[in-house]
Amino acid sequence: MSDVPSPPSHGDKENNIEKSNVVKIDDAIQAVGMGKFQRRVLFAAGLCFTADATEVMLLSFLSLTLQGEWGLTANQTATMTSCVFAGSLVGTLALGYFGDHYGRRPAFLIASGIISVFGVLTAFATGYASLLAVRFMVGFGVGGVTVPFDIYAEFLPPSHRGTHLLVIEYFWTAGSIMAPLIAYLTLNTSWRLFVVLSAVPCIISGLLGAYLVPESPRWLISVGRDKEAMEVVRFAITTNGQDPDQVL
Repeated sequence: MSDVPSPPSHGDKENNIEKSNVVKIDDAIQAVGMGKFQRRVLFAAGLCFTADATEVMLLSFLSLTLQGEWGLTANQTATMTSCVFAGSLVGTLALGYFGDHYGRRPAFLIASGIISVFGVLTAFATGYASLLAVRFMVGFGVGGVTVPFDIYAEFLPPSHRGTHLLVIEYFWTAGSIMAPLIAYLTLNTSWRLFVVLSAVPCIISGLLGAYLVPESPRWLISVGRDKEAMEVVRFAITTNGQDPDQVL
């Protein structure tokens, strides 16, 4: 006598629904294809990576300059550098949590906004204590750079994801080249100008993100906002020059 399969448990049903949603959203993103839409997201998210590199690399130049101008000791400049990475640690935890619970897009905009504002405010630091405070906040924003990476990844079709996630890393490389170039052009004039120009990539990233980057449909699906997720997918397909009614 053959065994009668037992009915699925409540947990099995939840797992099956979750797997079904994953398959559906992957199919939808695959239907979006690669094109203009992804290039927009790449440029907006990539500039955050550029800002990450410039804000970290500038520490080497800023430390030497302030040792001479403000008479800082080696321990003080080391503390200034440590402040940025301490802020980054806190920012990764806080903004990563925020991105998971309140959306990728707002976390992206908050991270770029923090780096932009406090990057510029570095130029207005009047002493060592105020400099530590603003650089800690820059680090806090840098900790959220993982979110733009996530939002770009979640807009990539599965068949293109591996290759194109490598492309965004070139923006970090560009930032690491840009920092010494800006230093060479400005440090003889003013270190304050140097830190302001170093914040420009993130200012541009935030503006592009606000106008060009919608919420991740995968995140919208995860919180039950299926209709909004489909609207984003249809918008992406249209931006890539296709008819969503024919593709989906």
